[in-house]
Amino acid sequence: MRESFSSLRQIEHHDNDLVRVYNNTQTDDYPAHWNNAFEIIVPIENAYEVCINDTTYDVRQGEVLIIPAGTVHEIFAPESGRRYIIMAETRLFLAVDGLAAVQHCFYPCVHLRYDRHGELLEEIHGFLSKVVRGYETQAYFGRAEAKLYLSMVFVRIARSLLEGGEQGAAGAHRQQTMSVFLDVCTYIAEHCAQKLTLEDAAAYSGYSKYHFARMFKAYSGMSFYDFFLRQRVLLCEQLLGDPQLPVTEVALRSGFGSIATFNRIFKQYEKMTPTEYRRMRQQVQSAGDPAEENSNI
Repeated sequence: MRESFSSLRQIEHHDNDLVRVYNNTQTDDYPAHWNNAFEIIVPIENAYEVCINDTTYDVRQGEVLIIPAGTVHEIFAPESGRRYIIMAETRLFLAVDGLAAVQHCFYPCVHLRYDRHGELLEEIHGFLSKVVRGYETQAYFGRAEAKLYLSMVFVRIARSLLEGGEQGAAGAHRQQTMSVFLDVCTYIAEHCAQKLTLEDAAAYSGYSKYHFARMFKAYSGMSFYDFFLRQRVLLCEQLLGDPQLPVTEVALRSGFGSIATFNRIFKQYEKMTPTEYRRMRQQVQSAGDPAEENSNI
């Protein structure tokens, strides 16, 4: 199967909607690339393989794979099959209260499998069917319905991911702790370009340093420092989308004191340098004929 940058270009730049839905039957392998939007892959006929950070995900028929914006990935298609590819612009995701604070939960991807998430998958399928119907219908408010139900998909999955922490906590106490956690995550994301320490975040939360560190790890699945760096890398990815902004300026605006540290941390998370990351994006944007249309997408 051939690799297709032209197909990627069409998916990325089909229109300006916050939500785009593609009924895809192509047999092309999509080379390593990343999108400005969240990509949701739902195989309808046959399975697909997606490689992210040297890990291959076998996405079977009816399963759901969500790939966050900015995540480098490859897609390997079978000889025949069909899937829905749903693209959701990042600003739709971030417009939902609370999601910005927990976007780290979606990295490097979310793979909903029947053997692990059966009930959740059925619920998500119900939402996604309404997303597709709303997008494809010409009825009034159809596109608005698609955006609404896709937002519900993100919220439901985020809630499920977060419910994995502190299972034994009492309901009222858990809700209070979760509220503090989300507030702190938002605070860290908004100040990730500054010199923010564990002590600073703990003081903001009102907890002691050691209690905060345990709570943060329980809810996020990572340390404060890892979360802080992840937020910086997310900011870098956004800034690298501007081709007029020098890489050194991206490093400074993201809070990195040296280009060497910037390159090392970015490569640690994205498996490539910032320059390679930007070059890949430009390659996808410049590939293919803008006038081409493929009826399968």
